[in-house]
Amino acid sequence: MDDKTKELEQAKADYLDKQKRLALLDVGIDYNDVSIYVKYINATSNAEIKQQAAEIAADIDQHNTADAYIDNRTWKPF
Repeated sequence: MDDKTKELEQAKADYLDKQKRLALLDVGIDYNDVSIYVKYINATSNAEIKQQAAEIAADIDQHNTADAYIDNRTWKPF
């Protein structure tokens, strides 16, 4: 019976991990970056997972300012 419990816990963990990855993909996180952000979701229900994924995507958009600023003062010899 102990093996069944471990197997059930592993199946539940795998299922939650896949739900988290899918939620991150649904909110627009790049497929290659999903494994980076999945560890920041600690919810267990589907609604909470989607909410946390949306919050992560909003944080990423807020902090992603690399394309917004272009330095025109750089020297371009050619």
